[in-house]
Amino acid sequence: MKKFYISLSIFFALSVSICFTAFSQCTYQHKLDSVVELLDLPGAKFSIIFQDGRQENYASGYADSIRKERMNLQHVMFSGSIGKTYAAAVLFQLVEEGKVDLKEKFFNYCKDECWLSKLPNIGDITVEMLLQHTSGLPRYIENEQVWISMSKNPDKVWSYKDRLSHAFEMDAVHKAGEGWAYSDTNYLLIGMLIEKVTKMDFYEVANARILAPLDFEETYASLRRDIPRLPNGYSGLDDFFHMPKQMVADGKYAFNPQMEWTGGGFASTTSDLAKWAKLYYEALPFSDETLEMIITPNPNGVLSEYDSYGMGSFIFKTSHGKAYGHSGFVPGFRSIFVYFPDHKIAAAFQTNCDTHKGKMTLLHCVDEILKAEF
Repeated sequence: MKKFYISLSIFFALSVSICFTAFSQCTYQHKLDSVVELLDLPGAKFSIIFQDGRQENYASGYADSIRKERMNLQHVMFSGSIGKTYAAAVLFQLVEEGKVDLKEKFFNYCKDECWLSKLPNIGDITVEMLLQHTSGLPRYIENEQVWISMSKNPDKVWSYKDRLSHAFEMDAVHKAGEGWAYSDTNYLLIGMLIEKVTKMDFYEVANARILAPLDFEETYASLRRDIPRLPNGYSGLDDFFHMPKQMVADGKYAFNPQMEWTGGGFASTTSDLAKWAKLYYEALPFSDETLEMIITPNPNGVLSEYDSYGMGSFIFKTSHGKAYGHSGFVPGFRSIFVYFPDHKIAAAFQTNCDTHKGKMTLLHCVDEILKAEF
């Protein structure tokens, strides 16, 4: 009889666990479906990793709204500026190995690239300022000629100088170290620095140090227009960007995503993005001391009551407590990955459009979906 009661207790416990899991999955799916409908998104994906390492992944809407092809868990989307965190992680490893000094002037590592002297503030910028976005460097992508070039020559393979030359005639946003202004230009210089120090291609370094050791199987270098399993991306950008409304035609993206490089430079599933958030903010690729620099607002990085910036990371105040993360944009796609330190939960959200109905941000989308958990 005692064995019967033990067996019944185990059965009851398993039944409750199975029912809770099924309820949880149903609720997350419902929340994601609701966000897609509320914002009139073509499609979206959401992944969550809990404190115990359990992961759940969801998809909603359409990968191609015209052909009525459903979004699925295998679809890969460009993750935009989230890619800066891979570059930051590699650079932090080089710092910890004594190969790079955060306080050193960047130009001292690249003196053979004389053309860099045409960039504003370049002689006063330290490596630390690049990571913090406090260099005062303008955003090269705010030069319309960049977008005209991509539109006219979509297969162009971009060099360091091809990208950065578009910032030559632009004014500094502020003096080096005396303000904060988000700029992809900073992270292009970080990519150059990584290649100068390692004497390797950045993507080879990122794969050897980050992607391969940590078993990322669904994260790809954005080096080709025909990224496998890429859904259609829908753009509502204005004429300044010279982009089509549908960013993928015949399986090809509208321009070579290689131009983004260390300003972003990867395509991924939400499953891998959530995994990266968990590893990045639990300091697996680097020391706890480095993580503290990443998640501590820099002296110029307090942006509002709700947002600040450390090094290679935003710090958010959300309805579910403090969060660390980064968002990303490329025409036709937007992404965000987030980590909630109080709950040790990581999440990622991606959608195949760059504009939407209403005023919800990507972070608000994650907040709304997580109401199923908290």
